[in-house]
Amino acid sequence: MKVNVKWGKEVFSDVDLDTTQPPMVFKSQLFTLSGVPPDRQKVLIKGGQLKDDEWGKQQPKDGMTIMMMGSADEIKVEAPTNAPKFVEDLPGVPQLLPSDIA
Repeated sequence: MKVNVKWGKEVFSDVDLDTTQPPMVFKSQLFTLSGVPPDRQKVLIKGGQLKDDEWGKQQPKDGMTIMMMGSADEIKVEAPTNAPKFVEDLPGVPQLLPSDIA
């Protein structure tokens, strides 16, 4: 079956959902779409919150909209360990001025 998933201001349309598989498979699909890891997802289907191991009372229907809450992992940006060195920054290197070139 196909469902729509709303996450914040984004809507993912026609997401495949197989209720014969555990809900964690569906949460993994949502992770690839949104970047929100399954352990940080709250998936709300009419009737309650989806658990990781069983569908329980939450039986999604074809074409319904499911709401997901959670924040995506932040991309860690690290400063380079080997910063580039410029000739101007090296000690003991004479600097050429424009008047020296002529």
